[in-house]
Amino acid sequence: MAREPEPGELRFDRYVLSAGDPLYAQGAGCAPGGETMLTAGGELVGRTVADQDGRFETVVRFASFRPGHRQVVADCGVRLQAGVDMMLVSADSSVSVSSLLLLFCLAAGGLAVHQQAAPGRRRLPGLPAVAPSTAGRDG
Repeated sequence: MAREPEPGELRFDRYVLSAGDPLYAQGAGCAPGGETMLTAGGELVGRTVADQDGRFETVVRFASFRPGHRQVVADCGVRLQAGVDMMLVSADSSVSVSSLLLLFCLAAGGLAVHQQAAPGRRRLPGLPAVAPSTAGRDG
């Protein structure tokens, strides 16, 4: 964590979670040596004891992963709270028909532009092929 929490503050090591991500919480301003209970929506998600300075650090464990915002409350003689967002991350790597069609069109367009920009080695209908110029070459 980048900085220590201020008294009365609950901080997390991250504020956006994917399924399976660990979450660590820190708080300050608690009664020294007091039991600290962390809850989210009435569910117990962490428990620890504040140190002699009234600070705590613990792992937050949600029983279930539900996408959306979850408000976490730490009760340690005072009430500290902060929220985290749970997000589903899709690892779907399948390719759709429309993306393949787009790729084909881009490739065909690139080839057409390349053919138009190629130097004059093409033959016009009814005209003989012209060999590349050798002017300026030594013998």
